[in-house]
Amino acid sequence: MVKEVNVVYAANNKYAQYLCVTLNSLIENTSENNHYNIYILETDISEENKNYIKQISDDKEHINVQFINTNEVFEKYGSEKLFCHLYFTKEMYLRIFIPLILSDKDRALYIDIDTIVMGDVADIFDIDLGDNYLGAARDFNTVVNYKYYDSVRKYFGEVLGFKDMTKYFNSGVLLMNLNKLREINIVEKTYELLEKYKELLYPDQDILNLICEDHKLILDNCWNYVPLINMALIQDEDFYEVSKEWVKGVANRKIIHYISEEKPWEFPDRFYSTKWWHEAKKTPVYNDLLKEYFTKHPEKL
Repeated sequence: MVKEVNVVYAANNKYAQYLCVTLNSLIENTSENNHYNIYILETDISEENKNYIKQISDDKEHINVQFINTNEVFEKYGSEKLFCHLYFTKEMYLRIFIPLILSDKDRALYIDIDTIVMGDVADIFDIDLGDNYLGAARDFNTVVNYKYYDSVRKYFGEVLGFKDMTKYFNSGVLLMNLNKLREINIVEKTYELLEKYKELLYPDQDILNLICEDHKLILDNCWNYVPLINMALIQDEDFYEVSKEWVKGVANRKIIHYISEEKPWEFPDRFYSTKWWHEAKKTPVYNDLLKEYFTKHPEKL
């Protein structure tokens, strides 16, 4: 039986070349027995970069890549109300709009672009979400930081009022129950929370955790494996059970997620960056990525 696999990325032109890398890794691990709809939600990706992206998939009949310009979505709902800070951009909120944009779909897999895919994403669609709004992997660093830092405890415990931080999830990979998310009107709830809290540490992620706190399925860590962790996760016995879960992800990585500001295209000597550059070498943007890196770091030549 042919599976329909709906995958969503979101990017602006600045990140389009990095999108090429994760997209190529995803396509390399697909099966011709399935049909993959890959939706790229964008605001300003250039024709040149779109052509690079199309080159990756054009000769594969089981892959359908579609660009969806979302400027009208931001205009309709008001992008000025979407709080951003640090390295976050308004595009991070596009995952919130997926149920509306893909109005005829039941389920979709959202993936951040700072990732490498190492397994067939069709397999994640075998997971039964039941009545849960979404499935996502645990955010191990936040779970650890909640114990060790007073400011983190105050923010998540007192300000946001989470009941169980061990189940706080990372929003970089989301298996979304689009029917349920439309039913609860996730967009309206998002704007209500933004109005209530004004500023958030991890804006889209905190919002999704608040909305889905009692309606989420914690996925196997292999689907959102984060190599950069607080070492207390494996050194503090209080985290024994969740650390075992993280270790399982090491052995069975399906998606590697490069969280934090230390991205592999900026820091090729960091954890698992070699894997990212290995994938980048297979894409039509490889020379551009090299030029970008050495222009910023001429001392590395």
